[in-house]
Amino acid sequence: MGKSSGGNRGGGDNGGFPKGDSAFRGKIKNERDLATIKDGAVYREMKQGISRYHAVMGVRQRSVKLADLPERINGVHVTSGTGQSEGIYLNSKVFDRLSRSQIRDRVTKAYESGWSTRTNKPIQHTITHELAHATWNSHLKSASAIAAGKEIRALRSEWLRDGKKKGYGEYATSNVNEFWAEVTAKAVHGTPDRYTRAAKAIVKKYKL
Repeated sequence: MGKSSGGNRGGGDNGGFPKGDSAFRGKIKNERDLATIKDGAVYREMKQGISRYHAVMGVRQRSVKLADLPERINGVHVTSGTGQSEGIYLNSKVFDRLSRSQIRDRVTKAYESGWSTRTNKPIQHTITHELAHATWNSHLKSASAIAAGKEIRALRSEWLRDGKKKGYGEYATSNVNEFWAEVTAKAVHGTPDRYTRAAKAIVKKYKL
């Protein structure tokens, strides 16, 4: 198992979005297809989130599965020891046991608390966040990822100096990986701004 480039933990007003990278050290068990999600509405939200990500960011679906993860983890992206994306795992304890409204409510709390970056698709936020980690994170070792990383770090530095940051939550300040995942979530499901436009341009420029 590789290193997690990011994750989501449930509980409190974080809505599954904890401070920092949430380096995953646990086990992933009972991997299975997303189609096994019992609630059809939740399944459709996940598929729509993947399709929307492809349409906006130009990146096709990565490996996304449902799995049994430790309690309170919504989802993780795993990077291999060789610096390649191994895939995304959504926690069955969240996406196979909670209703659509329960998932929406937990993420909405994170928006209201100012922790998470607000989007217009809270149920799809986790899958979009993890797809962003699969597209780029600081552990990926391809030439394109390394080159893109220089621009992403520069973009984050500019963003940190911006005193307005309208629509962004505190989670995005954690580190460059979470900044990227949250600005991408906003690019896919939120109000566009110069940072979301820059994120899309970086993906296109480096063919991530």
